[in-house]
Amino acid sequence: MKHRWPLSMPFGIAAALFLLFPVMAFSQTAVKVHINGLKQELEKNWLKVPKSSNCTVFWEASGAQSDILNKDTFGRIDGYRVKCLVENIEQQSVTAQKDKNFVTFNGLELGKRYSFVVDAVNSGEVVAASDTARLLTGRVYSADGNGGSGKPWYYLYFPLSGRIPMALIGRGYVFDTSTKAGKIAFHLIWNAFLAGMIIWVFFCWRFLRMNRVFPLRKKLFLFGKSYQGTYKYVSQDFKEIITKWHRLVNLANTHVREGIKNGTHSRIEDIEMDNIKFWRESGSNSIRQLLRRIADPSLHLTDYPAVRIIKAGLETHELGGFRWGEVSREVDRVIENRASSEIEQLKRSSLIDWLWNLGTLAPLIGLFGTATGISHAFAMLTMVHADISQSELVRRLAGGIFEALWTTILGLFVGIMLMLLFYYYQNKLNWLYAKWENIYVNISESM
Repeated sequence: MKHRWPLSMPFGIAAALFLLFPVMAFSQTAVKVHINGLKQELEKNWLKVPKSSNCTVFWEASGAQSDILNKDTFGRIDGYRVKCLVENIEQQSVTAQKDKNFVTFNGLELGKRYSFVVDAVNSGEVVAASDTARLLTGRVYSADGNGGSGKPWYYLYFPLSGRIPMALIGRGYVFDTSTKAGKIAFHLIWNAFLAGMIIWVFFCWRFLRMNRVFPLRKKLFLFGKSYQGTYKYVSQDFKEIITKWHRLVNLANTHVREGIKNGTHSRIEDIEMDNIKFWRESGSNSIRQLLRRIADPSLHLTDYPAVRIIKAGLETHELGGFRWGEVSREVDRVIENRASSEIEQLKRSSLIDWLWNLGTLAPLIGLFGTATGISHAFAMLTMVHADISQSELVRRLAGGIFEALWTTILGLFVGIMLMLLFYYYQNKLNWLYAKWENIYVNISESM
């Protein structure tokens, strides 16, 4: 007698297979790999400048809790293969045992974008792949492509990095995506600007202030005053020296005029002898008193260029005052030479010429960045495929042209700022020289 299966048996087997199939299918895809994060360390040269980056990739693997066929989920993983890619091209690949959850890649180039993928391997086959973690050397990116907490190496050297001005105006990505030549242009332009600011603060402003040229009253607030308005506040000592010198010259002239009026001077020789007598009795002593006042260490008058010019004129007047009619030429010559020397000394001390040099150099560097950026943009055209889309073509061209325009803008901005400072201080030097001439001409023309 044949054994007969119950009618419900086929339905029971079908139901069991129906329930078991998704479990079996789920158990084959239960392993998941997730990259927890990236950690990098910068390798620096002897100048403490970063030269390469070492990046450590951390991950974790997990299995499904409902895997009823095999509770030891990780038993199906032989190990891991971690891939390092640049522009989707594999550069390095490192294998790791299943009980390890990190791998380090050494010697990564600075300024490149790297991608990392962790594959779970079983018998040489990939059973699970992680998401993609991205790294711009010096800056860590999370797996979803958003910026992480790490900072680029050029942040570590603030404020020397050319990225700083672009970041200040919200265009830091222009620097990040620019070529090496473009980065060099940004660095040079920004450092030219910083050098100009250092020259302005520590040299121009320091040596060309009015209270460094003329002895002014103490505790005087000069902000917002014009050159002539500031000159009104020169010290009383300076005014008295000028006034007494001018009074002495007028006194000598009055003495000669009285002799001519009284008829005692009938010849040029008589005038010269009377002038020598006047100078021997009172004129020379008056000049020496003024020189002693200038040399008084408690007054510190010799620290000022304007006073040093007066001193040179007084010394010449003391020695040549006996020669009536000739001393004026000697004093004029000495004062003019001394004034020219003081102006040149102020130029050298203030480094004002470097404002001109940097101001003219910055736009040229910007032009260099423009040329390299456009060159890069057209170089990208030589590598495109015939079937490239219009949007992709525009995107590739825009990067280089955007870089070119911003190097030009930054170079022009820095050049304009430095040239404005140069012309301001150049105008100030011209005013100082004209003021000195005005002071001493009023004296020498009366001699």
